[in-house]
Amino acid sequence: MRRDRGFALIAALWVIVALTSVVGLGVATTRLGQLTSLNRIALTRGRWAAEACLAIVQRRWIQHRLIDTLTIDLGRATRCNWSVQDPSTRINVNVADREVLARLIGDSARADSVIEARRKAQFISSQQLPEQLGLVLTIEGRGSVNLNAASERVLSALPGISAEAIDQLIERRRIGRPVGSLDELASLLSPSSRAEVFARYPDLARIAVFSPTHLVITATGWVDGHAPRATIELVTVPLPERLAIIRRRLW
Repeated sequence: MRRDRGFALIAALWVIVALTSVVGLGVATTRLGQLTSLNRIALTRGRWAAEACLAIVQRRWIQHRLIDTLTIDLGRATRCNWSVQDPSTRINVNVADREVLARLIGDSARADSVIEARRKAQFISSQQLPEQLGLVLTIEGRGSVNLNAASERVLSALPGISAEAIDQLIERRRIGRPVGSLDELASLLSPSSRAEVFARYPDLARIAVFSPTHLVITATGWVDGHAPRATIELVTVPLPERLAIIRRRLW
């Protein structure tokens, strides 16, 4: 009798433990479901905020205020901001000539290794680029270089561009009177620097531009106090009246 009572007590305890576990699992599942729902709602609101920022970007492009990228408060703790990148301020690693890459990198052997790597498969992510070259190389665009926006390091890698030409480009940029053509640039130079431009004119004309050919707009939206952030990246072609979208990514 005592043994039977002991077995019954143990069985009852196991039933209680099992029921407690089931209830606990149900509560945890409910909480997880609630958290998942909240995150999904926050992510949806973040995407809406990112879309709103892109609409603001289109408007500010027309107003020539695209560089004004301060965080926008959209109300109800929802915010967004964006960044703008001009790929033509950098050298496209997938199409650049060996001469340009060697000058930019400062090492002919490394330039050869980059060219050999892209023969096998083109670079598809900026994360594949060496960290120290991230500010001068890109995978976006068609390989043109905007002489009115590129850095001194990028300009110095281009054929026919002397130190004097770089100084003139930067000075015209500083005073708000960007150069409009290679011929205009040549007219600003001394005879020796002008001769350098004309000696490499065909090579330089093939890659030189004087305004952005593409812009990469990255908009991020979020809800204060929630971890999920929504990001939308657009590759656009600048037109006078709008930014024409040619590629869109969402994550």
